[in-house]
Amino acid sequence: MGKLRYGGVMACIGFLAIAACGRESQDEMSWARAALERNKSLEIVAADQQSRTFTVRLKDGGELRMVRADEVVASPGAAAPAAAAQPAKQGNPPSAAGATPGEQAVAQADAATGAEPAPPAEMPVTHPEPVLTSESSASLHSAAPGRVLESGPGYSITAGQPATPAAARMRDSASSAPLERRHEPIVCQGPRLLHIDNRNLVFDGDAVSALDGCEIHITNSHISARGVGVVARAANVHIDNSQIEGEQASIDASDGAQVYTASSRFKGLSRRLDTAVVHDLGGNNWN
Repeated sequence: MGKLRYGGVMACIGFLAIAACGRESQDEMSWARAALERNKSLEIVAADQQSRTFTVRLKDGGELRMVRADEVVASPGAAAPAAAAQPAKQGNPPSAAGATPGEQAVAQADAATGAEPAPPAEMPVTHPEPVLTSESSASLHSAAPGRVLESGPGYSITAGQPATPAAARMRDSASSAPLERRHEPIVCQGPRLLHIDNRNLVFDGDAVSALDGCEIHITNSHISARGVGVVARAANVHIDNSQIEGEQASIDASDGAQVYTASSRFKGLSRRLDTAVVHDLGGNNWN
């Protein structure tokens, strides 16, 4: 009789223990579900009471994840303390009030899998651009070399050596071409066109003769003659950026010749007879 009573008591105790364990497991699942439902970035898809797991979907990307109930709460009685201590233990940053649902979902998923949070991106350090005021611009030209004019975080402006103007290059000749000595003049006669450019010519007698309708253009040249520099008779002569020298005359125009001169220098007499015309287009030096 005594053994029967003892066996009944033990059976009752075992039944109560099983019931208590089932109620504890059920309470843990309920608290875990309530915690997951409070997270607006997650959606509970399924719950397995036997394995005490939940299948959740991340609303931001649609990814499915499995979360155990004991990963959400450690135990029914210690749920609140464990949740409060979890950020400090796992290094998860507390959810900010302005965090987006996607950021909250990633934080929740990292907490479930134990992944380390990504370190915050470093902000690039920028320095303000130097601004030159009217005072600093003026001092830039008057300050001694090496003197600091403007400075700030990451920059410094010092006065440099003043620029020295290049020395003016005096050139006796209007042409850079090598010197050519000629014994006979250049003669253009009839309806022809002749162009003399970048020549440095020295003649024993007369230099250039334009006759009977010829048209001559002399540019960027230096012509020097023992006789007459340019002879024009019933012809057209254009002289530009050149130097004409003649011991007897620089120009001798006659018989209706037309001579056009610009930016040139003439050494020697300039003779114009009857209907010939010399057109000074400016920039000439007659002596």
